[in-house]
Amino acid sequence: MIGPPLDEPIHESGPRLAVLLAAELGGDGPLYRRVADALKRLVDRGDVPLGTVLPAERALARALAVSRSTVVTAYDRLKAEGWLESRRGSGTWVRRPEERRPRVDAVATGRLFLSADGQVQRSEPGRGDLLPDTVDLSVAALPASPTVRAVLGRPTPPGLAGLLDHHGYLPQGLPELRAAVAGRCLERGLATDPDQLVVTTGAHQALSLIARQTIQPGDAVVVETPTFPGLLDVFRRFGARAVPLPVDEHGARTELLDELVERTGARLVYVGPDHHNPTGTVMPLERRRLVAAVAERRDVVVIEDQAMAELALTDAPLPPPISSLGEGQVLSVGSTAKPYWAGLRVGWVRTPRAWVVRMLSTKTVADLGSSLLDQLHAAELIHRRDEVLAERRAELVPRRDRLAAALRAALPTWTFDVPAGGLSLWVQLPHGNAEEFAELALSHGVAVVPGPALSVDDGNRRALRLSYVVDVDELDRAVARLAEAWAAYQPSAPRPSARLVV
Repeated sequence: MIGPPLDEPIHESGPRLAVLLAAELGGDGPLYRRVADALKRLVDRGDVPLGTVLPAERALARALAVSRSTVVTAYDRLKAEGWLESRRGSGTWVRRPEERRPRVDAVATGRLFLSADGQVQRSEPGRGDLLPDTVDLSVAALPASPTVRAVLGRPTPPGLAGLLDHHGYLPQGLPELRAAVAGRCLERGLATDPDQLVVTTGAHQALSLIARQTIQPGDAVVVETPTFPGLLDVFRRFGARAVPLPVDEHGARTELLDELVERTGARLVYVGPDHHNPTGTVMPLERRRLVAAVAERRDVVVIEDQAMAELALTDAPLPPPISSLGEGQVLSVGSTAKPYWAGLRVGWVRTPRAWVVRMLSTKTVADLGSSLLDQLHAAELIHRRDEVLAERRAELVPRRDRLAAALRAALPTWTFDVPAGGLSLWVQLPHGNAEEFAELALSHGVAVVPGPALSVDDGNRRALRLSYVVDVDELDRAVARLAEAWAAYQPSAPRPSARLVV
């Protein structure tokens, strides 16, 4: 049913619908989501027939004894999924989505890059199903800088003519690119032979190749929480059981790592020590040494994600990479996505020498090698790294500082640390539920990422990731809208715990 309700539709009252919903509101998660899911079940069973006109948000909220914002957010979610329709003067009525698509694998990443139904990819960078006026602070990725535009905009990149005389299959990657990355590793204090590098189609593929060689279904993997959401989907795909490693103001709490690995028998550990996504923290040297020691003593594989390492917004030098501090199985993953442009899709993994053959074999089976044309561009950009990073710092520092200042002025109860690098602020709400508030913020015209979307255990329930990649005027508009949403926000009453506490 797509049009307006029937000529003589059922008008459901708030009290009666509240009684029906109350029996269906069990389970975990934000209350708005449980209300929306409960209403879908009632429609599926026929308890609420198609065409039924639902009570106004305020009436249903009063009958359920919840905040109006909870019902508004639940109705908005159901409208986006096609279960409800509304028209001024006719109210809001029940329909059924015309089509049910199969589920997709993207669970964590899907929260950021898929539309409201969880299936359709957003058609524009970071937008797609968002309303045209929405300020999008949900995607931590930058458009191309002027230098990147100049390099990618040339019709014929240097070196192309010679490359075209080659057959085009280079599974390990373009020698020029591997040499450039090896040089950058050496600058960081990590001596690297170009043969220790395998070029991948973005850092995401590098993570998948490592997981393929390391994880069996049911294996434990230790993962920072919060973390990069794409990683969670990779590990889920391989059937791993993620074990959370908490993050504080200095990065992963590595003093817990040895016990976690011993207790869980973890095969793999993932950390992002340099301008950690999403908190922006930099892991100090002593914690890096602890990770290297655990890798060596426990013979566990460690993935060191350096995708954010280049995005320093201060002159403070980074500590040396973990892979330079011991003889364990530490694999470093890097990418052009964050400092240059995500659309280039060039990444790499630096492996211990014992891993070179198997990493290359796994990459060869995966796709016979990544695009050589993209690798040509990437090699040139790495040689022009200083130009690009100066451009990035010039745009990001004012944006970071503007967002921080605006939040402190408009939302003084929200707390955060100003990071030394990266692309986002990690904000703590004084109360409430971040997922619930993020839905309300979206209805006020600003998209943010709630902490559970970036968490191993659905934790960080009062945290938001706010990226500062848009210009300062957009940031000002975003904060004004966040302040309006916060003024209207009424957290759902917490439910009593079902567990016995002793």
